[in-house]
Amino acid sequence: MKYIKILFAGLMVITLFGCVHSIVISPKTEKIERELGSLPKIKANVGFFISADSSKKEVSTPGGGGENVRYFPYKDLETAYQLMLLNVFDKVIKLKSVGEQNELSKEGIKFVLEPVLVTTSRSTEIFTWAPTNFTVDLTSNIRDASGKIIGNPRVVGNGHVDFNLEMGGDYGLAGRLAMEDALLKMQRALLEIKYEDIPARIVIPNIGPASNPLLQPKDKASSRLETLKDLFDRGLVTREEYENKRKEILDSL
Repeated sequence: MKYIKILFAGLMVITLFGCVHSIVISPKTEKIERELGSLPKIKANVGFFISADSSKKEVSTPGGGGENVRYFPYKDLETAYQLMLLNVFDKVIKLKSVGEQNELSKEGIKFVLEPVLVTTSRSTEIFTWAPTNFTVDLTSNIRDASGKIIGNPRVVGNGHVDFNLEMGGDYGLAGRLAMEDALLKMQRALLEIKYEDIPARIVIPNIGPASNPLLQPKDKASSRLETLKDLFDRGLVTREEYENKRKEILDSL
């Protein structure tokens, strides 16, 4: 009887102060492929960005038996995310930052994508810690070359396993399956966006009078105003951009 009480007390301690177990939820790259009947790839070069802080971010979510699991969601996502993008776009480049205009211009990058992850887990098991149910909430923030967000498709991937029949020692399997599900759903979402309907944003250079000594300041302003009006008439800049730049040129006189 005494030993039973000790055992029971030990189980209570484990339940109340459960351990945290490390798992890996990296998707299998062979699972991230173009599906039959997929829409054609988008003819554009894109970059993707995952910050160093995100890559180092460790997350802890519930497992079974009152215990938790921990993992690095962005680190585990990165390789498969790039592969998924290659199924959608002509060329994909990993970026060190989102503000390097020289790199974007050099590589002809039209869009920059940044994933945002929210993960949850739980288990139907009482005496084992590995999660049997997992969700991956994935959003891809899409920016144009100027940094403006032009889209943010969101999907939710789900993973479920039977601990006894499927896991086989792969304790991150439910998370892996949820990652794969989310990436394939995101692939479909990105292919369905009408990128050709997104107008190119033209950066109007701020050319000073010294750049052409043959033009006086007023002549230079007239030339810039004519160029600006032409861009506006062709629909290459918005009315707000047109008015702001027009005021800037006039104020410089």
